[in-house]
Amino acid sequence: MSHWMKRSFAALGVCALLMSGCNNAQQAETDSADEMVEITANEVYLVPDDPTAYMKTAYDEVSSALNEADEEAEAEAVAKLFIADFFTLSNKTADTDVGGLDYIASESYDDMSLYARYYFYNNYSAIKTNEGEDQLPAVVGVEITSITPADVTYGSSTYSGYEISAQIQYAETSVSDLKSDVTLRLARMDDYDHDTREQMDAGELEEIPEAKNLFRVISLS
Repeated sequence: MSHWMKRSFAALGVCALLMSGCNNAQQAETDSADEMVEITANEVYLVPDDPTAYMKTAYDEVSSALNEADEEAEAEAVAKLFIADFFTLSNKTADTDVGGLDYIASESYDDMSLYARYYFYNNYSAIKTNEGEDQLPAVVGVEITSITPADVTYGSSTYSGYEISAQIQYAETSVSDLKSDVTLRLARMDDYDHDTREQMDAGELEEIPEAKNLFRVISLS
């Protein structure tokens, strides 16, 4: 039985703890499900890298909310997608492979990557070495328990958004102290994807593209 200390992610005010696992049979079922679930890309949010079946489902919920112009449903779906990608290690290749970064404000991308790798993803190698690769945690469900409109401050600006609380379900595990309850604050803002912002800052683009209007995760606790 493994225990991990809770750490604070200063970059986004994140306090996160994650431990999970699954047995070989469950992993095989998950792999099979991942292959069967299709994903419908949209023009606003990036598709997660190597998505699990649940991530594909969450992403499709984002696409559906966009098609229906349902802002609250969009915020809920983005929250689910971020939580699933960030707290899942089973589809990651190394402790530098941080999930969910595409759904935070792009100016916080590098800081969040650094803090996540230092405070949480450093557990990746320990789990893989001590408990086996098949014990890397996998989020299989996120239940939104409350969503409240909120003014969200990021930097020197305040945006309209939501405070969202959720419960996380993981694949069956013998590891204790999973992070099961989270609260996020999402802001609707004009923002660029991280790669686009880097190209702009490096002067690599002949024309400056129009920023996307979308929800960004500002904090997680």
